[in-house]
Amino acid sequence: MIPTVTLADKELTGSEEAVIIPLFKDTRTLKGSIRQLDRICDSEISRYLAEGHFDGSAGKTRLLPLRTDTRLCHVLLVGLGERPKLDVEKIAHYAGTASRQLKGLKIKKAHLLIDLAPAGAARKSFLRAFLKGYLLARHNFNLKTESKDKKPAAETLVISCGREKARLSRTVQQAKTIIDHIGKVRDMVNSPANTMTPDDMAREARTLSKSCGFSCRVLNLKEIEKKKMGGILSVAKGSVEEPKLIVMEYNMDRRRLPLVCLVGKGVTFDSGGISLKSWEHMNEMKGDMAGGAVVINTLAAAAKMKLPVRIVGIVPCVENMPSSRALKPGDIIHTYSGKTIEVISTDAEGRLILSDAITYAREFNPSVVVDIATLTGACLIALGTRIAGVFGTSKKHIQQLVQAGTATGEPVWQLPLDDTFQDMVKGDITDYKNYSGRYGSSITAAALLAEFAGQTPWFHIDIAGTFWTDSSKVSYHSKGSTGYGVDLLIRFLESFSSRTKR
Repeated sequence: MIPTVTLADKELTGSEEAVIIPLFKDTRTLKGSIRQLDRICDSEISRYLAEGHFDGSAGKTRLLPLRTDTRLCHVLLVGLGERPKLDVEKIAHYAGTASRQLKGLKIKKAHLLIDLAPAGAARKSFLRAFLKGYLLARHNFNLKTESKDKKPAAETLVISCGREKARLSRTVQQAKTIIDHIGKVRDMVNSPANTMTPDDMAREARTLSKSCGFSCRVLNLKEIEKKKMGGILSVAKGSVEEPKLIVMEYNMDRRRLPLVCLVGKGVTFDSGGISLKSWEHMNEMKGDMAGGAVVINTLAAAAKMKLPVRIVGIVPCVENMPSSRALKPGDIIHTYSGKTIEVISTDAEGRLILSDAITYAREFNPSVVVDIATLTGACLIALGTRIAGVFGTSKKHIQQLVQAGTATGEPVWQLPLDDTFQDMVKGDITDYKNYSGRYGSSITAAALLAEFAGQTPWFHIDIAGTFWTDSSKVSYHSKGSTGYGVDLLIRFLESFSSRTKR
């Protein structure tokens, strides 16, 4: 269970169960509520630091069980390292480490003291990152039978912020909203494909639209057929699960605001189709709808946060399966745009459904189209599991995204996209082909999408490497979905709305 968060401006009493104190390297002078706690504990904290038992090195923690007049207080020192080297990724990781350490103590309420954390404008960034790491470290997706009988105790994180309470309350509320929806993405992506079908994806979007304040309509098979969206229809026809096209709208009545279209890949299971994948790691292909889950939850978070921007979210949802009716290599597809694509590999299906969705997005006349997808294994090979690839035609918007990645600890790296790659996706008997070989395959996949974006400013985020983890090396991750993308896109939307002339 993820802890609840509250803010307090009251002084410490010494009756606290646990207190978390982030410290920079070689901190010796205490101030504010930390100094107050030190007095309550008969100067044990300052004495411990002065004797060199804890120097605040990056990522190090030390738990001090200190006796006050009223109870045993667990003081957790968290090292932030050297001030110039601290960034939001590290803050979240250190916070997750602290969270996991306190979880084992079954503490019901912990107090975070921020007197020695970064001050001024940087304090908001620090809090946003700390909460992300601390709360997500407690997120758990578990369908084991015995877990249903064990109800975890409710926990609370109290941020002791004194006179800053009013100034920081909005930051904390927004952070909680983003974290809630990162957790929701994790749940959706971790859910097995038999309970997260295209229909289930649509149901999730409808439910969130009602509770968060945006509109949602879902195009069914007949409506998709009527629009002649051949990319979506061709991939879906091998499965008994009918395709859905989820269309979400937020703030559309506020015409003076800029409009962003978010498009997310929603392949609820990707077997590779006739071009069948290897069985190894195929179980992870239940997460091939991660881009769609991110778009749905970004809309929900943006609506809750009342961001001053118009947003259209489009998620084509299909299941890619082999069958006697399935798409075959060599088939020719007539896309929604009217352009034709020859299928070289049925395992390059994401770009087929996105071609229709991006074409449809352009009809809204947006300032920019952004698509996010678990598109290519080649991106994982190129950039690993921490950094997503970004490709596109709008340098200005890509730069905003790069800055958003730095600000959220969800980094992106721009890869090239020029005419050489555009030539590689040209077909022999059709306008295009859906696969151009292994070399530069992340880029050629993006190059094909670019053809359907046309002259509309557009960029593509490939999260094939960042959406999933097999380990817990990052303290606030657990095996499975990472939830990468919601924080990134929300920060991009915040930046976009503030920089765009209205």
